[in-house]
Amino acid sequence: MKKIKKPLTYLMGLSILGLAVTLMQKTNLGMNSWDALNRNFYYGIPIDYRYLTPIVALVLITFAYIIEKRKFDIKFFFPLVISFYIGLVIDLLLLVIPDVTQMSIVYNLIYVFLAIIFIAIGLNMIIICNYPLPALDQFCLAISKRYKITFGKGKLIGEVIALVGTLIVGLIFKHQEFYFYIGPTTIIGLVFIGFFVDLLAKPVRIFLGENSVN
Repeated sequence: MKKIKKPLTYLMGLSILGLAVTLMQKTNLGMNSWDALNRNFYYGIPIDYRYLTPIVALVLITFAYIIEKRKFDIKFFFPLVISFYIGLVIDLLLLVIPDVTQMSIVYNLIYVFLAIIFIAIGLNMIIICNYPLPALDQFCLAISKRYKITFGKGKLIGEVIALVGTLIVGLIFKHQEFYFYIGPTTIIGLVFIGFFVDLLAKPVRIFLGENSVN
């Protein structure tokens, strides 16, 4: 039973991340910093998401390896597979999760904060398993290890980098009239995501029983 607990925990963590992304897409409050950055590239170049997503993932993974001074190995490509699995989960959940875009701001905010909490839970589950993270989060984890800070603070730095990048790329492609595709979710995520990642780290470990998972 212990042998399958780790991979099951990992898959559950990835699935929870997919649920979080789905919840955000079902609101009318915009997107997180990295999705906003991708949207500026998408409409600026333009480039299809099927090409843009893996390109961004490869760039982030490369930076993560450089930051950690790691030798490139087969695990370098794992985040691409992970992204594909999360994409499948999102596609499935988009069919069943209720849409709240036409409802009051309260329901939209509930979805956003639930998404942030789920992201924090999912990431902590994956970290406990010591398996590869999605490209973006692998990059944030590399930052946290390099500068010996909590993963939540590394996540916050990653969000700030994405927001700055969004503004720069948006200015280059003159997306001011669209506010660089930045919305309330962008700011909410920037302020709260790192906080919840650190806040829920210990509860998730206690709930799963860290010693039995690792």
